[in-house]
Amino acid sequence: MKSTDKKTRFFLTFLSFTASAIWEIGLFTPSQTATAQITPASDGTNTQITPNGNQFNIEGGQQSSDGANLFHSFQQFGLTQGQTANFISNPNIRNILGRVVGGDASLINGLIQVTDGNSNLFLMNPAGIMFGANASLNVPAAFTATTATGIGFGNNWFSAAGTNNYAQLVGSPNTFAFTNLQPGGIVNLGNLAVGQGQNLSLLGGTILSTGQLSAPGGNLTVAAVPGQNLVRISQPGNLLSLEIQPQSTASSLPNNWVLPVASLAQLLTGGGGSATGVTVNAQGQVELTGSGLQVKNGDVVLGEYTGSSLKVDTTSGTGNIIFTGDIYLFSS
Repeated sequence: MKSTDKKTRFFLTFLSFTASAIWEIGLFTPSQTATAQITPASDGTNTQITPNGNQFNIEGGQQSSDGANLFHSFQQFGLTQGQTANFISNPNIRNILGRVVGGDASLINGLIQVTDGNSNLFLMNPAGIMFGANASLNVPAAFTATTATGIGFGNNWFSAAGTNNYAQLVGSPNTFAFTNLQPGGIVNLGNLAVGQGQNLSLLGGTILSTGQLSAPGGNLTVAAVPGQNLVRISQPGNLLSLEIQPQSTASSLPNNWVLPVASLAQLLTGGGGSATGVTVNAQGQVELTGSGLQVKNGDVVLGEYTGSSLKVDTTSGTGNIIFTGDIYLFSS
């Protein structure tokens, strides 16, 4: 771990930590047989997708009654190399939130961007999310990827399944519900970066990031969350705080997710691809090649990160936090 300033504040929650070895992990190219496309869900959310060459312009959707939140619903959400998902915003929209309802994991190997506004972007797919080697971001504010089954606004929920009362979803999102017994995983093999002073968050059942994560002057939150729990996020000062609570403490919960959830091995193989440096053995277990170390549900594997603060959590009580690259922390 490296820091450019001794005054840098470095906060980590370690339940189990392997620091004596560093593994080299290669990059994964999603299988050419795996289809990555963006299609709107026919659920009344009114998300409109207009292709323009390799760019998909995303408009329409539903807004909260305060006009600050814009919601989209996708049947599928994926990108191949060279493609761009362009979320069109406006200066009044503080947050754009998209859900993927079809039960297919998102294979993203292109660019995700927000234009015409300074909106935070949230992408929710309980089935799983994988960022390929060519995945990147061009967002003006914070970015959150999650396999939660719902994002909370006070006592109201933006559910990943079923219908939502979008008008009631006012204010800022502050809770993520993981109601499945085993939440879906997130894999990052690309270069995910947000702008100066912005935040980057990955929240899922298992997190495997062998690519780069960058939040210069901002905060990175990476959390492997056990099933049937809530994650509450606030931002006192400049450091993100994360609190895990059993879902039984909530006065309400999002709609049930009953569609498939991709395993970590399924995300990595991508329907027929392969990964160098990461091995899926005959038993369907994911291993770091040459280390003999298995990546299990609830683990966090983190590669290179650059930013001002970093919070990593495995909250199941048995998860491992494994660093495979350099961590650079800069005082903000």
